This record gives sequence, structure tokens and C-alpha cells, in this order.
Amino acid sequence: MPRKPSKRMSPAAPESSEPEKLSTEFALASDGKLYFQFEDGLPPGRPLFVGYALHAEEVVRFSAADLLAWAMLHKLALGSDGCIYVEEGAIDAEGRDVFRGFAATAEEATRAAEVLHRAAFNITVEVFPRKRAA
Repeated sequence: MPRKPSKRMSPAAPESSEPEKLSTEFALASDGKLYFQFEDGLPPGRPLFVGYALHAEEVVRFSAADLLAWAMLHKLALGSDGCIYVEEGAIDAEGRDVFRGFAATAEEATRAAEVLHRAAFNITVEVFPRKRAA
């Protein structure tokens, strides 16, 4: 049975009228690798992905077929924030969000999938009863 969140667990309300921006913790790239965000240092021997987010109007302009064709030429990644990131050098970086990540090992990717699966289940358990009640 899901627990009621404590005040300590509840997110603070945004201070301004600006919508909260999600942090990109990880991204799944068209090379099949899962990349974790890093800030301090790159773990030795790990492949690196640096990508710049498409703007919302660009995403609307491209069809799924366009994005798939683009992914054949350049590495694309879907970030945990919902943005599509295009590898560095393929688009102009000016004014775009950036994601820098290192490739997960097979063990790390498996563990991340397990954690995400559990989180998705917990979210489903919370959301569907509310949706039915509405």
C-alpha cells in the first residue's frame, strides 16, 4: 500500500511563476547505450555523449521518420527530462540545453532498468485510482 508522503518528502513550491525545469539525469541514445549525467569527472575508459536539446518548435516540425533518418547520421538521445538531444557538432549549440553523460556498464544499465521499472509501477499505483475517481 503506498504511503502518504511526509512533509519532508514533499517538493517545495516553486518560488517564481516560472515552471520547474527537470534535470536530465540520464539519456538513452540511438547507439543503444544508456548515459548517466556527470558534473565532476568522467569515469576512466567510459564513452562520452555530449548533446544539445532540440527546441520544442523543432521537435514539432520534424516527423518521427525525420528523427529516425537523422539518427542514422548523428547520435540522438532521449533524456529523462523528455528532451531529444543531438550529438555535439551536428547542430548549433547556441541557446540550447546541454547534456553530458558517460556510458553505463551493462550492470549499471540493468540496475537502472530495475529501479525505473519499480518507480513506474509505484507511479501507476498512485495515478490510476485518482484518474478513475476523477
